[in-house]
Amino acid sequence: MILEIVALVVSLGAIAMIVIWTVLTGSPPTPTSPRVRRSMMAMLPTSLPGATVGHIYELGSGWGGISRTLADHFNSTPVIGIEISPLPFAISWLVNFLSPKSNLKLSYGDFFDADLSDATLIVCYLSKDVLIRLAPKLERELVPEALILSNSFGIPGWRTLDKGLAPDLFRSPVYLYERGDAVAR
Repeated sequence: MILEIVALVVSLGAIAMIVIWTVLTGSPPTPTSPRVRRSMMAMLPTSLPGATVGHIYELGSGWGGISRTLADHFNSTPVIGIEISPLPFAISWLVNFLSPKSNLKLSYGDFFDADLSDATLIVCYLSKDVLIRLAPKLERELVPEALILSNSFGIPGWRTLDKGLAPDLFRSPVYLYERGDAVAR
C-alpha cells in the first residue's frame, strides 16, 4: 500500500511539474517523433555554414531526442540542448549520462538568456507565441549564414528557405530559414 501511494505521489508530482513549466514557458515539452526527426534532418545540408567554428543549438531541447539526433548527424560540431523544464531536462541528462555523445552538451536554463552568436544552426519545436518572442533575438544575435530549423510552427513574418511535410499522422510541417534572408521586409 505504501509503495502505491509513493508511486501515485511521484506520478502526480511529475505531471504537476510539466503543467507548471508549460504554463510558465508557454510551450509544452513535446517529444518529436522519429519520422519528423528524419524529415528535419533531410532538410538540412550535409555540411553547415561555419560548422568548423559554430555550434548547433536546440532551443527547448525537452527530452533530448533531436539533440541526440543532431549530435549523431553532425558528429564533429558541438551540439547544445537548452531546456528550462526540470523533468524533461533530467531525463535527457540521464540518457546522455548513460549513453554519452561526445559532442552533446545539455544545459539547464532559459534559452532567452543564452548567447547564440556562435550558432551555425538553431533547431526548435516551439509554439508560435514563443517563436514571435524569439525572432528579435535571432535577428539580433545570429550571423547571416545561420540556419533555423523549426518543427510544426513557422516564424511569423519570415521567409522560408524550404518547407516540408513529415510523413507522420499529422503531416507535421517543417520550416527551414536562413537568418540573412529570413525576414520579409
